[in-house]
Amino acid sequence: MHSPAHPTSLSGHNSRYLLGESEGEHQRLRDQAVVLDPLTRRFLADSEICPGMRVLDLGTGAGSVAAIAADLVGEEGRVLAVDRDANALEAAQRALSKRPQVEFAEMDLRDLDLDEEFDAVIGRAVLMHLPDPVAVLRRAADHVRPGGLLCMHELDVTHQWTSVSTPLWAEVRSWIFEVFGTSGVHMRMGPDLFAAFRRAGLPDPHLTVDAPVGGGDELPTFGWANVVEALVPIIGKLGIATADEIDIATLTERLCAEIDAADGIVLGPILYGATCTIDGGDPSAGQP
Repeated sequence: MHSPAHPTSLSGHNSRYLLGESEGEHQRLRDQAVVLDPLTRRFLADSEICPGMRVLDLGTGAGSVAAIAADLVGEEGRVLAVDRDANALEAAQRALSKRPQVEFAEMDLRDLDLDEEFDAVIGRAVLMHLPDPVAVLRRAADHVRPGGLLCMHELDVTHQWTSVSTPLWAEVRSWIFEVFGTSGVHMRMGPDLFAAFRRAGLPDPHLTVDAPVGGGDELPTFGWANVVEALVPIIGKLGIATADEIDIATLTERLCAEIDAADGIVLGPILYGATCTIDGGDPSAGQP
């Protein structure tokens, strides 16, 4: 899942991104975007991100969400994409070179401090990897102009992934749950968005939910295998399974074959959207 901000480590004590900051991880995020981008594009369009807007993209990573925002705001708009990973920003800048309205800045979301306000602040699968997502929401809201939008798209990975329980799917689920649980990832950040907005002192957000789903030739299995690919080193480090046992090269094929043989369907990662309009008050007022 896209989480290019500053998640906890296995020990939960530092701010390194759990899935790493290598070129391989950047490519994995670009691959993952094929599954998630249509959902995020629909969410941001429905949230009324429109031509001419100035948009701040939090934890841009490979730049996929920034590209969507750039398409929506058009040539007359502007997108500032921020991330803590300089290498990711460099790669994203190359990928988005034909979108001159996108600018990039290296920045830790926990210390977000910009001398400007935006028409909208957006982010995808960012809060789930942060030790204090509520604090980041407050900081983000400080950078939204009065009447502007705060739009967050976050995952729920705890739902039932398949219509039929099968051995390999159960095993893959256990791998992801153990790593995320050990690492402090907020696996239900999507359904917890409403509470997080309230705790940040923000208006109640409008909520949406969307997910890839299909069976047969349209099984969205890749989304889950894509996550495992990023976790292979950590799964091994924790002694959960070896690389040979995971066999990432054939994992998607084996998962598809198993669920198809059971006449089952796959529900990909669920994305919850939360959008509110900032009224210009101090979102941190009265907060501890």
